[in-house]
Amino acid sequence: QADDDAALAAYNAGDYALAADLFAEFTATYPGGPMSSEALYLRGEALARQGRVSEAARAYLDAFSSDDTGPRAPEALLKLGAALGELGQTAEACVTLGEVANRFPSSPAVADAQAARRALGCN
Repeated sequence: QADDDAALAAYNAGDYALAADLFAEFTATYPGGPMSSEALYLRGEALARQGRVSEAARAYLDAFSSDDTGPRAPEALLKLGAALGELGQTAEACVTLGEVANRFPSSPAVADAQAARRALGCN
């Protein structure tokens, strides 16, 4: 818990580089633990805030893969799709963003995913 708290404190303080490193360390130390998915998601957020989109996409994918029905799953999938769009992988982004509504129809993330799909020109 102390390791997670330190990473979260760095994130909340705006030290995204340190937060990303601490979240990575946390997930390496406690793989598959009950807080791993959240740590992976927040690592993605910290990386995205630094403009490290490719690494953020990987963290979002890892967060989703580690708990594809958990509380962060819809947002992780949304953020993965958006990151793929930023990276110019439009076809993959469209599919990923479409999965948000398919898998989590009642999630608030659906509206954001649909907006992102429209912005990318998805069918």
